Amino acid sequence: MTPRLLLRFWILIGVWTLPIILGMAGHLFGGLMMGGDSMPASHLIGHSVAMWWVWIPATPIIFWLQRLWTSNTTPALQRRIGVIGGHILTIGALFLVQSWSTLVVGHITGHVSPEITWLMNFTQLVVNLLLYDVFIYLGVMAVAAGIDYARRYRDRDLRASQLETQLERARMHSLQAQLQPHFLFNALNTIAMLVRRDRKNEAIDVVVGFGELLRYVLNESGTLDVSLAEELGFARRYLDIERVRLGDRLRATIDTDPEAEAALVPNLLLQPLVENALKHGIVVRPEGGSLRIAAKREGALLRLEVEDDGPGLGARFSLDDQSPRGIGLRNLRDRIDLFFGRTGTFAIGPGSNGGTLAVIRIPYRADRRVAPAAEARELVAG
Repeated sequence: MTPRLLLRFWILIGVWTLPIILGMAGHLFGGLMMGGDSMPASHLIGHSVAMWWVWIPATPIIFWLQRLWTSNTTPALQRRIGVIGGHILTIGALFLVQSWSTLVVGHITGHVSPEITWLMNFTQLVVNLLLYDVFIYLGVMAVAAGIDYARRYRDRDLRASQLETQLERARMHSLQAQLQPHFLFNALNTIAMLVRRDRKNEAIDVVVGFGELLRYVLNESGTLDVSLAEELGFARRYLDIERVRLGDRLRATIDTDPEAEAALVPNLLLQPLVENALKHGIVVRPEGGSLRIAAKREGALLRLEVEDDGPGLGARFSLDDQSPRGIGLRNLRDRIDLFFGRTGTFAIGPGSNGGTLAVIRIPYRADRRVAPAAEARELVAG
């Protein structure tokens, strides 16, 4: 018997022993108040046990029949006829055992005359006990129905929660899958440009960097969240590739603290913002521009910023428009909403230098696997 079944067994014994204790206490108290002779203790205990403990094996049967009533294993009519028949057989068997056991106890203790037969005792109990047993049986059925309803309600909530989680994961992976080819194509375009210009050494360096990016994407393709240290390491590699193409036109800085780098963030969270800043803030100007990535903890939140000093968003920009720029940023907004709900926010607007500032605030969740900042940088860069 497993510990769980053993616990249930002892609970059943306790439940059906309680009316024995209460009945004995009431009988003894009544005898004291009336001043008469009370029933011998041996018969009082034996009769009470014979009356109540027969419910111990009957209770699991009643619970099983109740669960069978609500199951879908067999056709409804056939199942319910079988359950009703099972209840009738159970209460009939229980009553027969009660009538026999109370007679045996009475004969043993001498409280019942040996001349009283089982049939005589049975007839008497039909009048005095059967209706009482039916009410108790209905009470047990009600408890079983309540517990079964609570179990089915809990299971339904659990299944709904699991389905919702699976749906959100599927949507998250879909959004992430849309994101990955975008920057990979950008990297390939950079390689193609270097080859056409016969910058072979730089092309080789970019191919190596591209291989590291691709390895990261493949290794983390099934991962929904990573440490910010890993996310920043990926951004550094990508910026290194772009720096080969743009040269001094790209001036990038990353400003974080160790506590921020130890936070968990959705995989490829910063990448669309970095790409957006490069494409619309740096590349469009002959002189290039500056790009800043910053991260810090603000109490229970993690604040992430990506800022450029480019021409800005424009008066008509909206996250809900259907331009390529709007689609990428809307994808990011949807991922944050899926991941964090109302506790995560994404805002984009004018920066302090006239460019564009994107700000993400999400709940701070520490990744215990991340080493201190210096070690994390080495691990990411290695």
